[in-house]
Amino acid sequence: MPRRLWPIAKALPLALLILTIGWLGFAGGTKAGDKVPRAVAPCAAVPPLVGGQQDAGPALQACLDATPPHGAIALPAGRYRIGTPIHIRRAVTLTTRGLARTAPSCFTDERRCAVLHLAMIQADNPGSVMPVDVTSDGVRLDHLVFQGTRLSDPGGAAKRCTSEALRPMAGGVRVTGSDVVINGSVFRDMACYTALEYGSGAGAVITDNAFLGNGTHNVLLGWADGLTIHTARKFRVLGNRFHDNTDVQLIFGSCVDCIVSDNVFTHGGAAAGGSFAELMLQAWPKATSGDYTGTQVTRNRIDCGTQRRCGFGIMIGSAPWYAAPAFGGAVTDNRVRGAMLALNVDTLTGPMTIERNDLAVSTGTYPGMCGPQRIEGVATNIVPAARLLMARPVSGPTSATHYCILNYSLLPVTPVQ
Repeated sequence: MPRRLWPIAKALPLALLILTIGWLGFAGGTKAGDKVPRAVAPCAAVPPLVGGQQDAGPALQACLDATPPHGAIALPAGRYRIGTPIHIRRAVTLTTRGLARTAPSCFTDERRCAVLHLAMIQADNPGSVMPVDVTSDGVRLDHLVFQGTRLSDPGGAAKRCTSEALRPMAGGVRVTGSDVVINGSVFRDMACYTALEYGSGAGAVITDNAFLGNGTHNVLLGWADGLTIHTARKFRVLGNRFHDNTDVQLIFGSCVDCIVSDNVFTHGGAAAGGSFAELMLQAWPKATSGDYTGTQVTRNRIDCGTQRRCGFGIMIGSAPWYAAPAFGGAVTDNRVRGAMLALNVDTLTGPMTIERNDLAVSTGTYPGMCGPQRIEGVATNIVPAARLLMARPVSGPTSATHYCILNYSLLPVTPVQ
């Protein structure tokens, strides 16, 4: 509490003091010109739950539902157990108390931030939403940590991940809406599926976040994307860190007039932290358009390590997963090191500019979904049909074949009863 408020606090009865602290911490940050919202009692119920084992989900949900549009909820730093799904249905800011929007990311020191431990109860229903579901324009998630159950509840995580209906509940946050800002946050240790799934929207800004250790790569159905974006327009995906996300670290289904820039992709040495691909532009069949018109994918840095813990560095097109369109945009000035194959261009269906990328050559025999795959002194693979659609020829060692999914060497998993 600011020092100037102590004289007032001393004069307040205890119950009123609790409400005052809750209001000061939870409803600040309204936009210029907005009316200041009235204090709401449900917010006062959240701070006492920090660090405890009680499910903080219902209290946080009540606070979200009571906060007027363009209000802010600032959680005190510490861990909150979230055992029931959270729904954000209006334009609010959810953040950590005392941290400015320009403060260093929670990745630098999680102790400064509110940690939402997404420990969903086992009695969840098939087809349920993800643990945090955002369905509004104008939402801001700022300086928070979203933690899954990959490490804290491996038995429950395995049960969800082997069930098609329950897999989303083993992920993290789902967003549908425009003008959403996700900043300075950490998404880590989701058991499978994806850490952050963006369904559709325009004008979103996803910047300075860290996606860390989501999924287990070498266990069947245990893998997870870091960030999954389905249908987007004018998105800014800038300066994020992706480390050991185990399906595709960053994957798009379409993104028109977007900027995907200055993101960093890395892996540790463990096979469990590997990935099939790092950065992928493609489409999901009959679900997204594969349109990247006006999009710039530039200055991203990929390093899968000396043990080559990723299959494809930059993957353009949906093959070898499935057949779907991909076209438009420019992929330029990116750097790839340590991938089994630095750049794979497969099944382009329209023009795309791909040039000036710094791609390391690879030689080796690597595990693939269809068996061992031999790559000999190649940095880029471009199938002949895709080559005809590229604006300029690609320099350097290039092959022209259809590879199956690389870095596919998985262990079966037995569902937990």
